[in-house]
Amino acid sequence: MTDAVDTRHPDWTERAEEWRLMRDSNRGETAIKDAGKVYLPQPSGFAKQADGGVALYAAYQKRAQFAEIVLPAVMAMVGVIHQAEIKVVIPDSMAKLWERATADGLPLEAFHRRITAELLLMGRYAVLVDAPSSGDLPWLAGYQAESLINWAEDRSMFVLNESGLVRNGFEWTDRKQYLALLLENGKYVGRRYDGDGNPIKDKEGEPTTAKGDNLTEIPIVVMGPRDLSLKPETPPCIGIARSAVSMYQLSADYRWQLFMTGQETFVVINGEAPETVGAGVVISLQGNGEGKQPDAKYVGPAGTGIAAHRVAITDEQQNAANAGARLFNSGQKTAESGDALRIRYTSETASLISVAHASCAGLEKALRYAGRMMGLGETEIGNIVVTPPKTLVERTITPQQMTAIMGLWEKGLISGETAYENLQAGNVASAERDWAEEQDMIAKEQLGAAADQMAAMTPPDVTPAAK
Repeated sequence: MTDAVDTRHPDWTERAEEWRLMRDSNRGETAIKDAGKVYLPQPSGFAKQADGGVALYAAYQKRAQFAEIVLPAVMAMVGVIHQAEIKVVIPDSMAKLWERATADGLPLEAFHRRITAELLLMGRYAVLVDAPSSGDLPWLAGYQAESLINWAEDRSMFVLNESGLVRNGFEWTDRKQYLALLLENGKYVGRRYDGDGNPIKDKEGEPTTAKGDNLTEIPIVVMGPRDLSLKPETPPCIGIARSAVSMYQLSADYRWQLFMTGQETFVVINGEAPETVGAGVVISLQGNGEGKQPDAKYVGPAGTGIAAHRVAITDEQQNAANAGARLFNSGQKTAESGDALRIRYTSETASLISVAHASCAGLEKALRYAGRMMGLGETEIGNIVVTPPKTLVERTITPQQMTAIMGLWEKGLISGETAYENLQAGNVASAERDWAEEQDMIAKEQLGAAADQMAAMTPPDVTPAAK
């Protein structure tokens, strides 16, 4: 396997072009223009120039504008998913992960947002639970879609591309390195290889639990936009990225035509060309005596396609909105009633709900792997839970609705837990506490209030002063 550690899975190869589009469009105009003709083909006429069209293409590309809509759309969607409190339950022994979940010190909540953002952008993300070198907690290592280059369908093999810049003192160098995660004889083994496919001897190991037991499965979670399956899916926001590239191409043609229509050529007919032209210059043209009248004029392209390009750009902007960005355009459809708007929003955010559920399920599974690596019992591991939001639609309960809910509870028509869940949905009660935890808090407050009342009613102990 050492000579083929950098082999790509066929599904990876099939999705590579889509992933590059998503990553470049998310970075914006700089990355798109650095890719050159990948996203902006060179007009065929440019090649007839002496330099092969290099100078003309550089000007053609420089005038074009790339619409920076992918990153704001993804960030807005992340905000929608994480606007509600997502309940994460972990045992006290794992509490340090709240402040430091990754090797570079990222808090657990921030890491969860990164997972969601990558799923929205790329449609794929992997989290490896890495073994500590000492008695510290395991940490979560995130890998982008492009980094997981190979895998086995039975989850007995994963290969991660860890190539990148490494620091040596004050200098940075590019290093190729691969991490192979294997199941050998039912035991999890990790091996690292250099760019030539040779094993790195000091980078091999058989991670174990805190109790010294071998791991019987590879502690990596691969997430998609809908579930935790291994097969890559189409990135959820690819429609926005494709529309952005289409607008970029139309912008190049549109602005090139605008430039050319403003660059008219001075033409002299049946006369000698003047040495200079412009304001304050007198040009005198004389006939040649053969009956041919001299003439001078400016000639330029008519620019008949400018209006059509402007319409095409507007149409493509609507395509981008239809691909997902319109979820965040609150300025339209103002005539809709609140219920109609909520129903439409619910149907349009179905894909966001699936991403939210996949993100929470992936984080939950990774945290359970961490618990198992720490040697926790199965009961404790089973209590590690990440609860996804039930809906992404903001719902505010009016005082009248809250009174009605509490009235149903007082009459015994609904349980206290059902009433509490409705208050949670209306952002009245905290989503991070369940009914039992809320009852405990109420009992503690009542106990504290009773103690304060008793203290207020008890006369002070006045001891007569000694004579």
